[in-house]
Amino acid sequence: MKKIATLLLFNLIAFTVFSQGINFEHGTLQQALNKAQKENKLVFVDTYTTWCGPCKWMTKEIFPQKEVGDFFNKNFVSIKIDCENGEGVNIAKKYGVQAYPTLLFLNDNGNIVHTLVGGKDASNLIQGGKNALDPNKRSSNMAERYANGERDLDFVLSYVTGLDAAYNRTKSAEVCKELLATMPIEKFTNKDLFKVVTNAGVDYKSKEYNYVLENKKMLLKKVDSTQYFSVINGAIIKHLNKTASTCGNIEELNAEIERCKKDNVSKYQSHLEKRLVYSFYLSQKKYDKWFDLKLAEAEKLKGKPNYVYVVHAIGDEVYKNPKFYGSDASLQRAIKIGHQLADDKDGIIMGSFMLAKLYLKVKNKEQALKYFNTFYTSNEKAGGLNDHPSVSSVKNGIDSL
Repeated sequence: MKKIATLLLFNLIAFTVFSQGINFEHGTLQQALNKAQKENKLVFVDTYTTWCGPCKWMTKEIFPQKEVGDFFNKNFVSIKIDCENGEGVNIAKKYGVQAYPTLLFLNDNGNIVHTLVGGKDASNLIQGGKNALDPNKRSSNMAERYANGERDLDFVLSYVTGLDAAYNRTKSAEVCKELLATMPIEKFTNKDLFKVVTNAGVDYKSKEYNYVLENKKMLLKKVDSTQYFSVINGAIIKHLNKTASTCGNIEELNAEIERCKKDNVSKYQSHLEKRLVYSFYLSQKKYDKWFDLKLAEAEKLKGKPNYVYVVHAIGDEVYKNPKFYGSDASLQRAIKIGHQLADDKDGIIMGSFMLAKLYLKVKNKEQALKYFNTFYTSNEKAGGLNDHPSVSSVKNGIDSL
């Protein structure tokens, strides 16, 4: 009898410990929606993947917390959806999930009322849930109010905060640009509001850019330094990228780089300048020059662990970058480089993956599948992630040939 009592006590303690966090449903999304309708609640959906680091962190560290569980269990029907398996694939497409974790709040009709993107600590997750419950703070309602012309400053600033939480950079930039166009920049030169200037993506030598540059000393006392330099560097990089794509010769590009350095030198200046030179040669369709520079840079790393990844990146750019479209010679040169990498025992994994993609690009299914299988087997033995989207997308592409 004493043993039974002890066992019951242990089970009660265990149940208490493991029921402290969010209680996630184990059925389908539709079943969760049906339950939410009966209970007059919203549905909280954690869309995740098995390879997503922030997803694992939230599952292990955030969702089990008592304060999180108390709030979410009271107010939502919750469910986790693996977006690479089962119904999760179509759910991700339906709701336009592009980053993980994406945290959706749905009404009982399955429509999104609020969205959060990225890993959130307990306080931010709970605040996001509170916003989902408040019609005035729901992302869907705020978007409708903005579209209908509401421009009260406090409302627009709250809308920007919501867009940032949903990782909607494009819309956030649009809204912030409109604010800067209708109000003096001085209105936003404090720590809380400078995000408006940062998000807007001001243009090089624009009125806003010049103000930020000329008032550097004052602003660095009032705003976050990272945000300050992101305004200056963002404008410079956008300007130099355009220059690299339109200038007539490398001397013109270098001269513009030097002019911009008078305003600010980024701590990543060397990397930026190399990337601009690569972009210039691609815009000029001087593919061999691009390859020569890339390979010379890779050779400096030969014998080091990251060498194989740098060489693979060369092939990956040929595979993805539309500036290589129509250049069969570039594809063949990249394939040759891929074979050289795959023939080395240290490069068999990344070299085979590079070849799988490049043979997919030239629609050679037999060779693409051969090297994909070599990659898959070798990567699995090495403990690599074969369930990453970059792997499944290549396999799906090969299967569809």
